[in-house]
Amino acid sequence: INMTTLCLIRHGQTDWNKKFLIQGRENNPLNEEGIIQAYVTANLLLNNDSNWDVIISSPLIRAVQTAEIIKDKLNLKSPIIINNNVIEREFGAAEGLTISEEVYDRINNDDYDNLETCKELQKRSMDTIIDIVKSFPNKKILIITHSHFIKGLLTQIDSNFTWTSSLKNASINYVYFNELNIIDYKTNVEYKK
Repeated sequence: INMTTLCLIRHGQTDWNKKFLIQGRENNPLNEEGIIQAYVTANLLLNNDSNWDVIISSPLIRAVQTAEIIKDKLNLKSPIIINNNVIEREFGAAEGLTISEEVYDRINNDDYDNLETCKELQKRSMDTIIDIVKSFPNKKILIITHSHFIKGLLTQIDSNFTWTSSLKNASINYVYFNELNIIDYKTNVEYKK
């Protein structure tokens, strides 16, 4: 069967994640916990699914640091490809706010200035993923990215998955394509440690 496997990994924790602040495109590095999370995820892949052809990262430092840890641990020969289209959502005026139900409701209603709307983000995430699948057909591709980019994709695949669904730091999420059609997906995959 012709199959392209994508594994979308959310970056490890930053201090802003820890403080429940909306990070958006703020370029924060991993904190100590985030580095540990990246190693844990790298080890889970090493022990359960270690063969990958391509590794792609968002340009933001928290994603690049996570990608570097995974690349080294899996001993991947291919360089990390920086793809600006897998960057986090532009949160506009919501960036830096503390995450709350009220803030999330306003984000879901596209109610902040300069916010990348839910529809715009869904379009960007799907277009980007299709481009990647076209560029690397029948390959296994790691993509180190951000929660809202992943949610932009998953909210289109699964009607039960919402913008407020949990997506842990350094979580593992698979999407499988046959040519350009999604045939299966798994989110927040739990491998035995």
